Amino acid sequence: MNEILTCRHCHTPIEETDNFCRACGRSLKQGYSFWFTHTGIILLALLAGPFALPFVWMSKIISPVAKWIYSAVLLLIGYYFILTCYKLFLLIQTSTNMLLHGF
Repeated sequence: MNEILTCRHCHTPIEETDNFCRACGRSLKQGYSFWFTHTGIILLALLAGPFALPFVWMSKIISPVAKWIYSAVLLLIGYYFILTCYKLFLLIQTSTNMLLHGF
């Protein structure tokens, strides 16, 4: 008995060999959608910083060398962000102490 496959997005019938839905155009295979392309990874990196790393490594489109480059860049951005937050915390703490206890 043959089971009828359907697109998980628009629920139209698809064939087992299809990579993209013929009705809605979305990817049927995990790791091939927009968020796993170079453009999607860069957009995610701008929006979420190092939290884009899982998308980098789950991508079936991006080469292994590019995955390592993206990972290094995202980790550097994450380090810079944490360092900046720490310096901001110290600045606020120093400013608060100066306001409360005088110059």
